[in-house]
Amino acid sequence: MWITEKSRRINIMAWIVITVIALLILRLAWMQLLHGPQYKKIAEENHIHQITAQAPRGIMYDHNGALLVTNRPSFAISIIPAKYSKDWNTTLLLANIIDVQPDEIERLLKVGSEFPYTPIQVKRDVDAMLQTKIREREEDLPGVIIEAMPIREYVYKELAAHVFGYLGSINEEEYVKRKEQGYKPTDFIGKDGLEQEWEEVLRGIDGGLQIEVNAAGEEVQIIGDKKAIAGKGLVLTLDVNLQKAAQDALMQQIEEGQKRGEPTKGGSVIVLDVKSGAVRAMVSYPSFDPNQFASGISNSHWNKLINNPYHPLTNKSIQNVYPPGSVFKIVTAAAALDMNYVTKDEIFDDKGVYVLDGWKFFGWQTKGLGKLNIVDAIAWSSDPVFYELGRRMGVDSLASYAMTFGLGKKSGIRLQGEEEGTVPTENWKRVTYDEQWYIGETVIAAIGQGYYLVTPLQQAMLLMAVANKGTIYRPMLVEKILTADGAVAETYQPEVLHTIYLKAETWDLLKQGLVAVTTKGTGLGVFQGMTTTVAGKSGSAETGTGTVHSWFACYAPAENPEIAVAVLVEEGGEGSVAAAPVVRKIVEAYFGLKKK
Repeated sequence: MWITEKSRRINIMAWIVITVIALLILRLAWMQLLHGPQYKKIAEENHIHQITAQAPRGIMYDHNGALLVTNRPSFAISIIPAKYSKDWNTTLLLANIIDVQPDEIERLLKVGSEFPYTPIQVKRDVDAMLQTKIREREEDLPGVIIEAMPIREYVYKELAAHVFGYLGSINEEEYVKRKEQGYKPTDFIGKDGLEQEWEEVLRGIDGGLQIEVNAAGEEVQIIGDKKAIAGKGLVLTLDVNLQKAAQDALMQQIEEGQKRGEPTKGGSVIVLDVKSGAVRAMVSYPSFDPNQFASGISNSHWNKLINNPYHPLTNKSIQNVYPPGSVFKIVTAAAALDMNYVTKDEIFDDKGVYVLDGWKFFGWQTKGLGKLNIVDAIAWSSDPVFYELGRRMGVDSLASYAMTFGLGKKSGIRLQGEEEGTVPTENWKRVTYDEQWYIGETVIAAIGQGYYLVTPLQQAMLLMAVANKGTIYRPMLVEKILTADGAVAETYQPEVLHTIYLKAETWDLLKQGLVAVTTKGTGLGVFQGMTTTVAGKSGSAETGTGTVHSWFACYAPAENPEIAVAVLVEEGGEGSVAAAPVVRKIVEAYFGLKKK
């Protein structure tokens, strides 16, 4: 009996031992097989620390090699989370010294907790005085270091800011997408413009030190030194001197308009190379200084920008849409000529008013412009003639030609936020407003009013199409990618978006009309005496609030076109008064620079 009881106890003990051993084996397998890499990484990090050195971003140059965007040396106040004291008093002390909210420091520490030995910048681009204050209190601020780092510098400040864009802290969504590419939750990345669109090219590869430490966390030796690799550079299509001339001309005109009592608040300039689509200048005013973002923009500065009623962060050249005004008469004339709704010999009688079904539609010259053919109608921008052409062809036929010229769709320029505009049709109105189309809306559409909306870039592309007799190139801002040492890594060639096929006579008559605008028509007063013949069209687009947007779009020289220019002065008044003078200064600047 005793032997049987003893055997039972021995069996129980044996099973307990076997069970414990089995659990230990399972635990060991769980740790080694399933989580081995993770524990290996933790073990290595316990004695090998990685101190990251930020790589400088790629440099941007203009078409002629002028430096536009670069990097400059700077210092940042940073925290190494693994060495930082978690005492709230330490955070309060640091916050007081560097003038940053304690909650912001805590937020950054939480964001960077995934990389305990990667420095987190809590104050970028600090001066010598602030560095001295940190060094004086370094014993009270464990884990707080002064870190040398490159910082983005936009050489011309506000000039072409909407093209370059700016940098900002990576957000959670961006980090999730880019984590596998080596991004860290405390990185700065491109947020707009070329900085955003070419992020993968401009971003370099971070370097750093691998440091062996002992159990007390003291440094023993440096076991690895990886050099940071700078990002690739970009050669842009912009001409910085032309950009400066265009911006100055626009700003001067806006100031003069305000003195005349016009409520003008901003505008846009686009200059395109008609033979390639290269953007030689892109101005959006008012602008902003992207250097404010490079070191981390303050809340007060950010609020000033986003609450500014003139919207300085918006690229008006591609992100705003406006009625095209009389510049659109180019499309109307092209459609009517190509569909044989008008001939070069037909004579119209502009009496200053057009009557349709009892409704009166007035022209800009209420006394009338008299007898006109189609070339004269373009030259003098006769509203009654184009009212009649619109009635003859109908809104849908007009819309089909508008879309052929690239209106109502994005150009494909490599910048975020481009608007496509609006090309109205009968069906569009039914779908959008659940209303039928009226014939009166057609005659208004024929002069670029009503529902039509375009971007300044689309207006410039319209003139490019006429200059090239139908060939439209995709607008391009980057012509070359450079390696970190300045060698050409890739070159981009012009890309034809599409070709418009009109009768040869139609192109000839359009060109004659646009030359007549500046040699005898509405633009004579502005362009008289120029050595370069300009072919263009003014426009005065009603806003619906009693004000008028001022347009002028052109190409030059008329005989052998090189550039297309579109200028918009928001609420600037008549096109020939506000926008045309800006165009003249830009064309003169372009050919003056070319001679130099």
